[in-house]
Amino acid sequence: MGKRNKINKQCKVRYIFEKWNKNKYIKNIIDLDPYLPKELNINNKINNIKNGSISRTHPVCLFSGRSKANFNKYKMSRMMFKKYGENGYLNGLKKSSW
Repeated sequence: MGKRNKINKQCKVRYIFEKWNKNKYIKNIIDLDPYLPKELNINNKINNIKNGSISRTHPVCLFSGRSKANFNKYKMSRMMFKKYGENGYLNGLKKSSW
């Protein structure tokens, strides 16, 4: 799988998760409300979908598509982090030596 495909796939999974997370929240409110009729609770059942879970998402580098050794804060792999950090493109990053 090419790097663009990996990046696009993860973007779709995150979008679906965000979309269905709101629906799950609404479903829970309807299910837990004792004053609503039971027919409404049955009619508003939301099916679980395949990519509707946060555990289906994996950190993928936005530049290289690499799925290992990622910095979640910057959403990039260690190699891209080093490359952009050396050139001064990342704010607040200092070179450390001891």
